Amino acid sequence: MERAVIEERLRLGEDGVTEFKGVARTGYKMDAGDLAKAIVALANSRGGHVFLGIEDDGAASGTGDRAQTDALMRQVTQVCADKIHPAIACSVTKIALGEATVLVVEVPTFSADRPYRADKVYYIRDGNRAREASREEMARLFQSVDHHYDEQPAPGGTATDLDELTVRSLLARLYPPGVPPAQVQRYLRAIKCVGDDGLPTVTGVLFFGTEPERSLPDARITAIRFPGTKMSSEFVDRQEIGGRLLDQIEGALGFLQRHLIMPSHLEGTRRVELGIPLEVLREAVLNAVTHRDYRAASQTRLFVFDDRVELINPGLLLNHLTLDSIRLGGISQRRNPTIASLLARAAQRENIGMGVPEMIRRMTEHGLPAPDFDVQGGHFRLTLRLGQAA
Repeated sequence: MERAVIEERLRLGEDGVTEFKGVARTGYKMDAGDLAKAIVALANSRGGHVFLGIEDDGAASGTGDRAQTDALMRQVTQVCADKIHPAIACSVTKIALGEATVLVVEVPTFSADRPYRADKVYYIRDGNRAREASREEMARLFQSVDHHYDEQPAPGGTATDLDELTVRSLLARLYPPGVPPAQVQRYLRAIKCVGDDGLPTVTGVLFFGTEPERSLPDARITAIRFPGTKMSSEFVDRQEIGGRLLDQIEGALGFLQRHLIMPSHLEGTRRVELGIPLEVLREAVLNAVTHRDYRAASQTRLFVFDDRVELINPGLLLNHLTLDSIRLGGISQRRNPTIASLLARAAQRENIGMGVPEMIRRMTEHGLPAPDFDVQGGHFRLTLRLGQAA
């Protein structure tokens, strides 16, 4: 968060996304239950920030010396893990305001784990206060778990973040022969790229944003060509592929085509490709940008070696999906259904969970090993090998 934004938030005071907690009068210690209540209320609403070391009037009284501030940071982490159910991950940042140090606790805008509770109570944010949710509000909270992150408002998004030319171009592909200018906002709402308030969603920024990295700095692909067959600190080429999703897909495919040897030979009048089929590479990249966890502070990584290609994506398999079930196909559980739908329509292809079996078939037809899949450390890894199948 930029300093000017923080100062403006402090000047305006507490609201639906802003909570102040002074700690100077309590020996720079927090009441764990009070902090848990504040975080839960924000998490069950629109997310927001808890400012530790700020008094009710917006004055920066601070969090004490370095040792006291670090102890407070540990307390926040412990509260998020032990006092809130289910546990929630909140980032905690130190900032300097004049002579005072202040902690900013960022509560996520959306989480599939909500609703949260503190001491068996479900709280929501009502104006500038936290209160217990009513029965009707509880019902809506539990229904909200069916919402997906790609449908949520883009962090920090504004109505001017979408590029008009890109909007018109892609809508023309989705709705030939095009969309009347007066109907653009209606269509964007229909495909869940803007909300009822006119602000862009995560999907909207990823497809139409002028600078998607402003809202989603980790929604990019880091592509590296390593020499040989092992990962090292040396590399032949490295490229950070950002921007809109369709541009990322083409950028990743361009990187692969530059760095992969794709031998071929003629059999009569037919050219036979011997390398990894381009359709397999395209499907692999499409799957990566479709199914990645855009909440994670980690980018997609594309590694090219002499003997293989690896795609490492943040995000575990959903619900009861297994590696065997995705190999067999026909079972589709999408982390980002809005993104998946738009990519499928933009690429003019259906996506019913059969992409992986088709990749396996194409690889084996070319005499190459079947793709290898693995899940470790919160990441999904796809390996495409260049060597001949055993």
